[in-house]
Amino acid sequence: MKSYIKLLIILIALLIFVPLFLIPSELKMAVLNKIQIDTVGHIIGFFGLTWILVRLFKLPLLNTVICLFFYSALTELSQYYLGFRSGEFFDFVADVVGISLFAIFQWLLVIYGKPQHLKN
Repeated sequence: MKSYIKLLIILIALLIFVPLFLIPSELKMAVLNKIQIDTVGHIIGFFGLTWILVRLFKLPLLNTVICLFFYSALTELSQYYLGFRSGEFFDFVADVVGISLFAIFQWLLVIYGKPQHLKN
């Protein structure tokens, strides 16, 4: 297994397990009670949208991330003012999490995915 994959596994494990032990239990329960299938859908959807724009359309990562942050904010804000939809701040947070997860994975891939040249 390549070293960058090991590093990625360690980073993901830290991102999952460290907050479980450091966040107070009341805050954990409040967050977990807010997570619904809709929230998971927002994370996966915006992760996929970012992947499509960066990997398939070859748009710059930073520009795409900034534009998608604004796009997600505008969609949730517009849903708030529609009568048949409800825009929620937690959905915006889920959108930002999905976008940020792809950006982190892409950044790690760029840094650690390039082969190391052996020094003579």
